[in-house]
Parts: sequence; C-alpha cells; structure tokens
Amino acid sequence: MAIEPLSTNSHRCAAPKGPGALIFRFAVSFPFTLLKGTGRVVFYCVWYLAFYLLCMFRPFTGMMMLAAIVMLPMSIVVFAHPEAAAGMPFWTFGLMALGLVAFSVGYTMLVDWFAPPGAEDPFERYRRRR
Repeated sequence: MAIEPLSTNSHRCAAPKGPGALIFRFAVSFPFTLLKGTGRVVFYCVWYLAFYLLCMFRPFTGMMMLAAIVMLPMSIVVFAHPEAAAGMPFWTFGLMALGLVAFSVGYTMLVDWFAPPGAEDPFERYRRRR
C-alpha cells in the first residue's frame, strides 16, 4: 500500500521562535520593504505626472482635427489653381489632412489607454460637452 505524502513539506525549516528572532527578521526586511514602497510611490508619481502632461496637449490635437478639415477645401483650390501651392501637388494636402486626423485620433486613444487607475482628465472641464 502506497503512503500519501503530507500536504505540508516536513523538510522545511521551523520558524524561529522568540522575540529576538522576530526583531532580527523585521530589521533585515524593513529596508527592502521601504525600498519597494519608495519605488512604487515614485512610479505612480511619474505615471500621474505624465498623464497630466499628456492631457494638457489634448486641445492641440483638437486643433489638428480642425486643420485637417481646412486642408480638404485647400486641396480642391490647389487642384483648380496649381500655382497657388508653389509647386506642391494637390494630393499632399489630402495626405496631410489624413495624417493630422490619424495623429489626433491616435493621440486621444493613447492618452485614454495610458490613464492611471482612478485618474480622470483634469482638463475635461475646459472642453465642450457633447
């Protein structure tokens, strides 16, 4: 008949007993715990600061969307009057408009993805409500 092994490991060292061992264990682990907590605090501070700075530039991406809307009629004008663009082909304005829209949407998605847990956009109150 096979003997089932116990769920606990009997080869493990017994936990030290006594107040001196507990104080020693605390004294050894305290600097590492303090270092871990400090690292976490610095990480979250940098994360929130970066999110705050990224949110500050959201209005500029809104202006890029407006510039993209202006680029489309400009490309029509350049198509009709090529001398108005100083040698630039008309399709460059369309490509610039697509690039501005892609950058604006991508930046907004990046900032929403990058948001720390529980953080809201601090500049939301300055934008229009939809």
